[in-house]
Amino acid sequence: MIESRSFISWGPDLELGIPILDEQHRSLVDLANKLFEAVRKDKASEEARAAIARLFAYSATHFADEEAYFQRYNFPSQDRHAATHAAFIARASEFEERLASGSPVDASEILEFLRGWIRRHIAREDRELARLARGQES
Repeated sequence: MIESRSFISWGPDLELGIPILDEQHRSLVDLANKLFEAVRKDKASEEARAAIARLFAYSATHFADEEAYFQRYNFPSQDRHAATHAAFIARASEFEERLASGSPVDASEILEFLRGWIRRHIAREDRELARLARGQES
């Protein structure tokens, strides 16, 4: 169960040094924190469902932008990285379908998925792209 008052904290471990991606990652973290706050108030609220929808929709937009960087820098791991984006979207769609159908969804399951995925994906997987981009711009 999630107990932390600060769901995801932005810090140097999430900064990549690519302004547009850092801005979008900050927005993802902000949306995840807003979702956390909405869920803390009332797990089944319309506000929580809307926050989930906003976060998942923004993620899809962000992934498209990030994948444009793959092309720009000829990112060697682009297929594997894009597959992680597709897996996120599939899981997000599953959560949204369960919510829309009225099936039980444990809010902490969604939140833990988001926290783990955001931290792992940005701090590890996106960092590989950032190193390549910075190396090519030097």
